[in-house]
Amino acid sequence: MENENKEYLTKEKYDELEKELAFLTTTKRKEIADQLEFAKSLGDISENAEYHEAREQQALTEDRINKIENVLKNAEIVEYKKSDTVVIGSTVTVKKEGEREIENLYWLVRKKLIQLLEKSHTILQ
Repeated sequence: MENENKEYLTKEKYDELEKELAFLTTTKRKEIADQLEFAKSLGDISENAEYHEAREQQALTEDRINKIENVLKNAEIVEYKKSDTVVIGSTVTVKKEGEREIENLYWLVRKKLIQLLEKSHTILQ
């Protein structure tokens, strides 16, 4: 049961998530606070598109912050090791022989991590 919450990350991915978290909790939060302040200065917020957009960005940012904090809290750093055994964190090369040889590289991770990584680019735009 304890392994269910484990997040297996490479050191590089861990550092990348820490960097994103620092950006979100400082720069991005400040930007959103400034946007909210400006939108409030425009008057009635009930029909204020800028205000509602800033609140939506705030919610998305806070959600992303919570997800990253949870991943980092449960992170276990995995190292690349040359081995014949495939485990979480392994990089596997699959070759298909035929008319032309096709080679694909896969990194074995948990589905939850993939979902988190897919969303990492949308919040920073």
